[in-house]
Amino acid sequence: MLGLSLAVLKYDYTWPYKPIPLATSIPPTPRPTPYLVRRFWGYVHRLLVRFSYHYYCRWNGIQFLGQIHQLPFGLILKWSDGTRLEEALTMQVARAAGLPVPRVICYGEHPDTPHAPVSILMTRMPGVTLFRELWEWYEPEEKASIISELRTYLNTIRSWPSPWQPPTRICAASGGSIRSIRVPDKQVGPCQDEKCFNKYLLEAARYDPDGSLEQYKERVSQVAELHSKNHKIVFTHGDLTPWNILVHEGRVSAILDWEASGWYPEYWEFTTAWRFTPPGDWWYEIIKDLAEGEYLDERAGDLAVRALTADAIVGW
Repeated sequence: MLGLSLAVLKYDYTWPYKPIPLATSIPPTPRPTPYLVRRFWGYVHRLLVRFSYHYYCRWNGIQFLGQIHQLPFGLILKWSDGTRLEEALTMQVARAAGLPVPRVICYGEHPDTPHAPVSILMTRMPGVTLFRELWEWYEPEEKASIISELRTYLNTIRSWPSPWQPPTRICAASGGSIRSIRVPDKQVGPCQDEKCFNKYLLEAARYDPDGSLEQYKERVSQVAELHSKNHKIVFTHGDLTPWNILVHEGRVSAILDWEASGWYPEYWEFTTAWRFTPPGDWWYEIIKDLAEGEYLDERAGDLAVRALTADAIVGW
């Protein structure tokens, strides 16, 4: 009993996670807790940050990271520039759907910090991030198993029928705007359809006087080809990166960071995951496998959009 009591105080303690069957349709988005309750938890979370910085991290000899705050009892507090109410609600939806996602304990409101208005207290999940050295260490069978699990999770959320009308609506799980570092002003929508979405993305397009006219024309052509297609609107994680995937004992143990999730054109999940990786890179090949070889043309068009709107997009 004493051993368990001490274990829950350690920074690597995780609560047991019991998988449930994956949902064939998106669970209802929960109603946000009342504002005054969120303000109360915001005050409590501010105290927890101080406790993590002044005491807990020092006691355990671990680094204080500033946005992800380590706490005892298998808990983590996320309070970062990207944290919004929609992320907490989407995490609850994803976990209810059977995906390996931290349990949301509570979320707080911080009107005095508009750049980081929400904090989320959640359970710690087991595992480590899927970094390159770990991936190269895995046997081929383990790599195939991890890719298979990721494909299952992605196919599950991408197959959900949209609960919104029209079903072409591009929006967050709550139906509101989406926050993403990939779009101008870090926010987009809700958009009634892909055409509206494309128009918004290109509002910030500019001609680069330092580039060649031929290159500019090529990019415009690639964007025109991308935007001439009608894509399905599917539910999307929106920031599928190695550091947002935890693996434990050769399996996917958690998918983190749902702040950019929502209903997007079907290519968005993969072109977003490709944004920092050249062909041949280990992560590029994983995403190509998950995409089953599709969306390579969309990648070219998406890169052209990025080049034309780079001045207005933070995070590229």
